[in-house]
Amino acid sequence: MFHGDMNQMPQRKHLRLAGYNYSSPGYYFVTICTGKRVEWFADIHANKVCLSAAGEIVQSQWNFLPTRFPGLKIDQFVIMPNHVHGIIVLTEHLRYRGPTKNLKPTLSNVLDAYKGAATYFIRRTPGFEAFGWQISFYDIIVPNALVLQRIRRYIVRNPERWISDRFYVNNATKNVNER
Repeated sequence: MFHGDMNQMPQRKHLRLAGYNYSSPGYYFVTICTGKRVEWFADIHANKVCLSAAGEIVQSQWNFLPTRFPGLKIDQFVIMPNHVHGIIVLTEHLRYRGPTKNLKPTLSNVLDAYKGAATYFIRRTPGFEAFGWQISFYDIIVPNALVLQRIRRYIVRNPERWISDRFYVNNATKNVNER
C-alpha cells in the first residue's frame, strides 16, 4: 500500500556510493543485466558459454571500449545468458575520444555508452528487435589486489555456476531466436 502524496513517484534506490568520484582511477567490477532477465546473450552447455548474435555484439562492444575511451582498460569479462560481468580499469589518463570534452568520463558515462551502442546494434539484428537492458548496473569498487583476484576467479567460474546463479531464470524451453 502506498502512503504519501499520490502525485509523487516512488524513489529508486541509489546504487552508487554517495560522494565517491566515479571517474577516479581504479578497478571496478560491474554487472549489467538484461531487462526482465530475458536470456538474450547465450546458452550454457556443459559449463561453456555459446553466444547468440546479441552475445557476439555485446562482446565486440566491450572490446571496443578502450578505443572509445582512451585511457580505459578492460580486464576479465564474461557473458552469461541474461547478464554480463566485467572489470573496467579507469586510469588517470582516461578521456573521451576526440577534442570534444575536457571532463573525464565516469564509470556511468562509460557503461551508458556501452549499453547504448550494444542496444543499437542488437535491435537491428533479426529476432532481437525487442532487446533491452535493465536500468542502471551494479558495481563494486575493487579495494585491493586480493579482492581483484577473487573477482577475476568469480568471473571465470561463473558459467560453471549458472544453474545456481541468482540471475538464472529457468527458460529451458525457450530458444534464443524465439525471443
